[in-house]
Amino acid sequence: KIMLQNLKLKLVAAAALLFSSTAFAGFGNFPGDGSVGNPYELGNIGPAPTTLSALLIGSTGSSFEEYANFTIPTFSSTTGSASTLFLSLGGFVVNDITGFAVEVWNNTHPNGTTLIASFTDDGLTHSLGDLLPGQYHLDISGTFGANLGQYSVSLQALPVPEPETYAMLLAGLGLIGFSLRKRKLA
Repeated sequence: KIMLQNLKLKLVAAAALLFSSTAFAGFGNFPGDGSVGNPYELGNIGPAPTTLSALLIGSTGSSFEEYANFTIPTFSSTTGSASTLFLSLGGFVVNDITGFAVEVWNNTHPNGTTLIASFTDDGLTHSLGDLLPGQYHLDISGTFGANLGQYSVSLQALPVPEPETYAMLLAGLGLIGFSLRKRKLA
């Protein structure tokens, strides 16, 4: 009897979550709703990871596609990762996304013409390459394995030093070596 009451409570909680939730972006409350006409606006991506997290509602077996624009302010080595949440209560799947994929395109949505990279929700950090300063966007897609789906995508861009910086570093090391050698001879 207690197990039946616990199952009922879990189902009521899941139903309340299902009917009270709408699609939203968390972690940063980025403007936009991810739709074709109103993509999430992530702003500048920098050394601190930027994370877009969304909770979606849909019919089991139906697919979704969302979009997010972002900017790389300086020439940067860029990485991305993604994850989805699977939640099962008493054997009843409450939250699931299958076939999840993230594509990185040049320009803002829908103007991208070059696919830069793609990755899935495998929990790994993927190199997106060294990206030039400019506008980019994500195409985020998947299929609902349950009526709820939740995902997060993180991006990070670490500035790549320009060749002049390396040249100055090497010149400085050369001068230090020269002065140490001169001191040793004297």
